[in-house]
Amino acid sequence: MNKLLLYIFISFIIATSCTTYQNNSGSRNMNVSFIYNPSSSVLHSKFIVYNETDTTSRIYFKIKNKGIMYVSNGETSQAIIKLHYLLYNSSKTMLLVDSGTFYYHFKQINSDDIIKSFEVKTKDTISYFLDLTVYDANQNAGNQMFLSIDRSQRINKDDALIVDKNNNPYFEPLHSDTDTFKIVLRKKLPLKWDVSWFQNKFILRPAPYSLGNYNRFMPPKPDSTRVVWLTDTSIFTLKNDGIIHFYQDTLKLGFSVLEFYQSFPEITTPVCLLQPLRMLTTQKEFNDMNLLANKKESVDKFWLNAGGNVNRARELIRVFYTRVMLANKYFTSYTEGWKTDRGLIYIVFGLPVTIYKADGVERWIYGTSQSNKTLVFNFMRQQNPFTNNDYTLVREEMYKISWTQAVDTWRNGRVYSVAY
Repeated sequence: MNKLLLYIFISFIIATSCTTYQNNSGSRNMNVSFIYNPSSSVLHSKFIVYNETDTTSRIYFKIKNKGIMYVSNGETSQAIIKLHYLLYNSSKTMLLVDSGTFYYHFKQINSDDIIKSFEVKTKDTISYFLDLTVYDANQNAGNQMFLSIDRSQRINKDDALIVDKNNNPYFEPLHSDTDTFKIVLRKKLPLKWDVSWFQNKFILRPAPYSLGNYNRFMPPKPDSTRVVWLTDTSIFTLKNDGIIHFYQDTLKLGFSVLEFYQSFPEITTPVCLLQPLRMLTTQKEFNDMNLLANKKESVDKFWLNAGGNVNRARELIRVFYTRVMLANKYFTSYTEGWKTDRGLIYIVFGLPVTIYKADGVERWIYGTSQSNKTLVFNFMRQQNPFTNNDYTLVREEMYKISWTQAVDTWRNGRVYSVAY
């Protein structure tokens, strides 16, 4: 039993086929479940938004170099990346206001990542929805992403760019107390800011059938507050995991920097492996497991009891913690992705067959019109001073039967899936 966790192997599946795209993201009729499917494309790209001026936003994107195809061009090898965007005014029922296409030609370099950027025209007081397609012309493959651009307030979460000591943007939360960062502000913003630090004490969201006032986010009391001046030479570090929030007047008018544990988004330590099991246990069971000094033994015992034998337990572990890691990748907001509503549903039920997405709304559908079982979950983006990625589930008491069946299936040694 003590050796079981040594065999845990969590990895992304890299597919050899590409996704077919349709440029109709302004409607809810496009199935975009591929955005949460790691096997949907050979390209793995990340995007961030920075409101550079009062009238422009700059979109930075990063692509893994190992996923790009280089073709020999005489003495060198060259890659060709095509980027196409559609920009919608989401303040006016998804009105298409701009589109564009960029081509990036570059030679093979000795680097893990390729970082590029482009500019779009935006205005204050308006919110935008951006449909992006990144395409590798040499291998005829690409992937699609959707971003929200926040310009609705006097000061917005996208008004600051967080960069490292080499002035490269951070595309993920910080991972270590040795990570230093600088802040590049939108032009004409003040230099004097209030700063509060919040510990990451956020807990797993409740079961989908739990009724209550769970949709409104209530910021906790800060652990410390001070005033700083943000200049070109200001360098910061976070000595503890949590959120550091910069703001003017109120928490609402500001932006945040997050730091999680060293191996994030992966789950590697016994403590981290134990915490998501709260989804599959009663409160008493989890408390008893959490009280044991040897957290690894608690985790091993749970999965061996569920699987009945080592081989089945290993398979349950592989699937469950891969989903936890993917939830961290896709749904992290003010806290780790596995603690969020979308993370909760994604881990227990798996990837939906169909996802419809508009600005601030996601509808997940499990099963099809021909199947005996169809589950529908609706998520709404909430106002949150720390993030634009906080989506909460519209909870319904009717989910109790499906949730109980799913949890029982996991506990009885089988990965749960809705019949298609």
